Amino acid sequence: LRPNAKILNICDMPIGIESRMAQIVGLQDRKQMRVRYYGLNHFGWWTSIEDLQGNDLMPQLRQYVSKHGYVPPQQDTHTEASWNDTYAKARDVQALAPDTLPNTYLKYYLFPDYVVQHSNPEHTRANEVMEHREKQVFDACRAITAAGNSAAGKLEIDEHASYIVDLAAAIAFNTQERMLLIVPNNGAIHNFDDEAMVEIPCLVGHNGPEPLVVGDIPQFQKGLMSQQVAVEKLVVDAWEQRSYQHLWQAI
Repeated sequence: LRPNAKILNICDMPIGIESRMAQIVGLQDRKQMRVRYYGLNHFGWWTSIEDLQGNDLMPQLRQYVSKHGYVPPQQDTHTEASWNDTYAKARDVQALAPDTLPNTYLKYYLFPDYVVQHSNPEHTRANEVMEHREKQVFDACRAITAAGNSAAGKLEIDEHASYIVDLAAAIAFNTQERMLLIVPNNGAIHNFDDEAMVEIPCLVGHNGPEPLVVGDIPQFQKGLMSQQVAVEKLVVDAWEQRSYQHLWQAI
């Protein structure tokens, strides 16, 4: 189950949220911030956000998010309805650990009844993707094909294109850029499973990621993360051992 391959795990969600944070505090770009963060993929919390001069941005961000979630003052009108709801719901997620700022996906774990009540089985996230991002990509591809050059297609890069280039450049040019990556814990979070894949700040260069130490994490977050890791391990064990018992335990 562990392929002999060089694999780097990185997620777009923290990057997208940090872009919104930058808008909220009036910065031009998320790279004008330095952050501390820990968790699992789609399951984490920011504990420190500063500008490049070392000014603490957390008080301003916490106050704003507690009222508006991650909906910036100038909202993008092209954002799908479900994403608008997810960004707004962050205010309730943040209330559970008000000294931090949460990843938006925690909504699905902490407010499952709300998610069900606000979901439309006749018009799902898949429908929204097909109507928006997929349509934009396909329209741009058709325009480029018809014109015979890339200048014809109007397609803005998103988080994926941005971080792929940043990651490749960090490795190629040994920039030691600080990025959030998903890596084996190996003691970075002191009071957590060493084998768990955790999402934490890393310095990236020729030799790949160098995880930064997080230290101990609070009981609330540790409990949620431990349960999630246990479920994931049981599911893998169930598949590997063809064990109904392990799958039942995971559920």
